[in-house]
Amino acid sequence: MRNKSRLMDWTRFAAKLGVVLTDPRVRADIQDSVKTRVDHVADTFNKKYEEASNRFEAAGSALRGEDRWPSKVVGFLLGVGVGAGLGLLLAPASGTETREAIRDKAVEMKDRVAQSVSATSSQVRRSVSSMPSTGTEG
Repeated sequence: MRNKSRLMDWTRFAAKLGVVLTDPRVRADIQDSVKTRVDHVADTFNKKYEEASNRFEAAGSALRGEDRWPSKVVGFLLGVGVGAGLGLLLAPASGTETREAIRDKAVEMKDRVAQSVSATSSQVRRSVSSMPSTGTEG
């Protein structure tokens, strides 16, 4: 009984849809909407294609040795991207655990930098205070 009711519902829906689609204004609106969306997708595709083409051209120039500085930067960024991607793909932990581990490492590095700055500044203070007087004070 339930299947028959479902079939009737789908039949009514199909009939209503057929009646709505016979209206030329509705069809024109649907065509305009689809055309707009297809144009948007085509524009996005063209932009991405141009961007990728420019990147490949720059990478090819760098590989041929035509431009040294960008080749180093591109190589570095490519290495960072590949390393990060492989790290995420091959991580044995879940996303939450990985984020926590990254956060912990960042805090650890921040603490190390703070300690290093503190130690360096205290060394500078000691060096300045232990400097002999030049006798030029007023």
